[in-house]
Amino acid sequence: MQVSRRHFIVGTAAVAAGAGLYSLRPKLTGPKPGITMPPLVPAKKVKYNDYSDIWREKWKWDKVVKGTHTRANCVAACSWDVYVRDGIAWREEQNTIYEPPRPGIPDQNPRGCQKGACYTTLQLSETRVKYPLKRVGERGEGKWKRITWDEALNEIADKLIDISVEHGTETICFDDLSNTGYGPETAGDFRFSTALQVTRLDGWSGVGDMPLGVIQTWGAFNCEGTSDDWFRSDYIVIWLGNPNYTRIPDAHFLHEARYRGAKLVVVSPDLNASTVHADRWIKVKPETDAALGLACAQVMIAEDLYKKDYVLEQTDFPFLVRKDNQRFLRTSDVVKGGVDNAFYLWDEAKNAIVMAPGCEGDGNGGRSLKLGKLKPALSGTRSVKLLDGSTVECVTVFDMIRERLDTEHTPEQAAKITGLHPNVIRTFAREMAAAPSAMIIASYGACKHYHSDLFQRSFILLMNLTGNQGKPGGGMRIAAWWGMDGMDAMADSTVPMEDLVKLIPKAIRGLTPRDYEQLYTEYSDREGHTPTMVFLYVHGGYKEMWDKPHLQDPHLPRNLSSYVRESIDKGWTRVHPPEDRQPRAYVFTGANPLRRWPSPQIAREKLWPKFELVVSATFKMSSSTMFADYVLPVAAYYEKYGIKYAQTYVPYIISSDKATEPLGESKSDWETFGLLARAVGERAKARGITMVRGLNDKEFDVTKIYDKYTSNGKYDPTDPEDPVRLMDAIFAGSPSVDCNSGREALQRGAVPVIAAGRPNLINQNYSDYDGKDTYWPHRDFLEKKVAWPTITGRQQFYIDHPWFIEGKEALPTHKEPPLATSKFPLRMYGGHNRWSIHSIWRDVKLLLRLQRGQPAAWMNPLELEKRGIKDGDTIKVYNDNASFECNVKSSPSTAPGEIIVYHAWEPLQFKNWQGNQDVTEAPLKGLHLAGGYTQLHFRVYYGSAHHTPRGAAVEVEKASA
Repeated sequence: MQVSRRHFIVGTAAVAAGAGLYSLRPKLTGPKPGITMPPLVPAKKVKYNDYSDIWREKWKWDKVVKGTHTRANCVAACSWDVYVRDGIAWREEQNTIYEPPRPGIPDQNPRGCQKGACYTTLQLSETRVKYPLKRVGERGEGKWKRITWDEALNEIADKLIDISVEHGTETICFDDLSNTGYGPETAGDFRFSTALQVTRLDGWSGVGDMPLGVIQTWGAFNCEGTSDDWFRSDYIVIWLGNPNYTRIPDAHFLHEARYRGAKLVVVSPDLNASTVHADRWIKVKPETDAALGLACAQVMIAEDLYKKDYVLEQTDFPFLVRKDNQRFLRTSDVVKGGVDNAFYLWDEAKNAIVMAPGCEGDGNGGRSLKLGKLKPALSGTRSVKLLDGSTVECVTVFDMIRERLDTEHTPEQAAKITGLHPNVIRTFAREMAAAPSAMIIASYGACKHYHSDLFQRSFILLMNLTGNQGKPGGGMRIAAWWGMDGMDAMADSTVPMEDLVKLIPKAIRGLTPRDYEQLYTEYSDREGHTPTMVFLYVHGGYKEMWDKPHLQDPHLPRNLSSYVRESIDKGWTRVHPPEDRQPRAYVFTGANPLRRWPSPQIAREKLWPKFELVVSATFKMSSSTMFADYVLPVAAYYEKYGIKYAQTYVPYIISSDKATEPLGESKSDWETFGLLARAVGERAKARGITMVRGLNDKEFDVTKIYDKYTSNGKYDPTDPEDPVRLMDAIFAGSPSVDCNSGREALQRGAVPVIAAGRPNLINQNYSDYDGKDTYWPHRDFLEKKVAWPTITGRQQFYIDHPWFIEGKEALPTHKEPPLATSKFPLRMYGGHNRWSIHSIWRDVKLLLRLQRGQPAAWMNPLELEKRGIKDGDTIKVYNDNASFECNVKSSPSTAPGEIIVYHAWEPLQFKNWQGNQDVTEAPLKGLHLAGGYTQLHFRVYYGSAHHTPRGAAVEVEKASA
């Protein structure tokens, strides 16, 4: 039979197209669908004009849906078009639907990065977990048995019930990190853990992302706007950040701002990917950032470059401090019936002390900063008569700061600490002060050092002296979230009636930021949240390491153990389960603790044996999941409905439609935890068990947890459309978003934010949103004169908590970390890597090809030469705590004395599974456990001692063969 040229071209093109489509995947699970040559006789009629028709035939899809990566813990929130054919998500492209707020402002398009662009590869990778697994060997041995869902759920349920009966549900620990969403992908873990009344580990401080200096100064920890607001700044300082790595969809605004005349300054020890685009690189020695910031502040004050009107109103600078005890002058010191949370300033109009408006105890609810006819004195020493008839000399906070700066933090003094020339510091300070608008982008990189709080207090001081906090294109920036009021439906959270009754008077007059913070703290106490690092200290075996002499802060009068003991005894830090009970079970999802925690080998050796049950709910295998007893397969991002958590960088809420069915037997998070809740209730009922001991030793009926999970039958997690109904409730209850239903949101992919939403656990920007403008934080405090949620009602630079006074940190200062004098000469730093979102993409072959394909460390050539090491060698990094081996990259951009290992390599990617976290001791700072002082307290997503992985003291040698 003769085959015409036309038949031959069309037929072979069809084969090539089909083969090419499947070759996009590095490795599919299961057999490939067969590819058959179309019949040649009789030939199928194909409309064919030229070669382009062949490619059009290839570019045909069964459907295109809007998707995103809901639980990747990535702050960007990018909408993607996901292309589906034959039930497989083959590729994704950026969804370019973002509109600029007004002419003259660049738009957000395109949003996305290389990780999102290859998620279809990851979704079908070899590391996917597709079936329920039960451990049959030792933990970590990798021996698993595939079991059915019923077997897994019933066996897990029975063990949870056994533990609940014998030890109480508080000994069951649940960990979902800060890797959450705004919809059904997270509602499952929230509802399950709440219904079962378990201990919940606080993930925010557990990853080292808690900006404690911000909390100490503001009483609120989120501070960011839309990333297009960066474009409006005249002077942008990237301080301890690398947005070209970590803010890929947003970084273009920084460079576009330069086109309109902005100056971009990077403060960093290393020449990183962001530094190369800067107008000025300030190469500061690691962990001396506070010294630099305070020296700049000294220049601004000494040269009268600061905004006096701003600091008089917005800060505690005019507040009076007693010279005899270093405490604020309180009304309880002066008048009968006075209180400890109302303070004085000196009114030059009356030439007398006057209670400062806006402080917590001002008698008006601490609502307003308005000075009215008051003329506060910024400087001066006054004698004040006390209640007992004696007199005391008082000085203003401003004078105390000025004296500290002039005596300890001049540019000449800072030069010896930072390695910078004094002229560099003065130029930096003068440029910042002269700029019409200036901002410091610190991000989470400014949170991971031992003295990060001191860094941040110095940054905020500069933004106050220049009058920038609360202004467009200005102020200190970390990160912030949009509020969605309808998220109450996600968590099904309820406020007890007694709390509602107490709330009524406050609600009538209008809730203040302090009122909201009190609500969050009460909620946290009810729900059993506990700070992860303190949990590890008390229960995880870390006390022995963190109490070692070389990890004690030489600048504090007491050891860490003393601060921990006092904080727990006074109820400032609540530990669940209580110290007299051991944790018995650990359920984690969206988390990878044995990759993330400091010195994870301690957790494996000391904490894991205490667990009678370890359950991982995950879509891919990880180092931590390898040490689980049961693995529940969770659907991947394109296989379920969800709402991406919404940071304010982009003024849209991004939703993810279900593009394909879950792989294998995996199920959505919503269904997984719903089935587990049902199994616990049914097995308890079958065994005749009803009442068990819950949080704070209060009994509850364990057979009813599925009713609570489903809101008494309102939801059915086994219904494939149930997550959409939950999304309906979330969007319908969120007037801050231009969308009324979950289905509408899924079809659009990205829906505009039209209001900031009410404050919540993570939405604390306190700033109105105008869709026709960029968005920036803290407008309420500056424009509406709302009092800050601190004890003084101001941005507070003097913290007269007894611990801070005795630790000489009542004022911002510079201190060296405990490891500064270590016998090990190198300090190990890092940052978020460019090629993965945490560890999720760390093993994707497409991305490994863009780097060295294995864990690597960056070191200066001079340090390598001293040790006889060459680029590409395998090195051993060690200290007295542990060691690990990895490849080394010779990098002149890395300063001598440093070693840089970018984060999130899985321990299983290292020799003997010994990773870079093994050598990281990450000592806790005792002052971070202070409480009983308005803004100094713990609640979920706020406060407490946190993970400080930067600056480990190590040595390096060439690894033996």
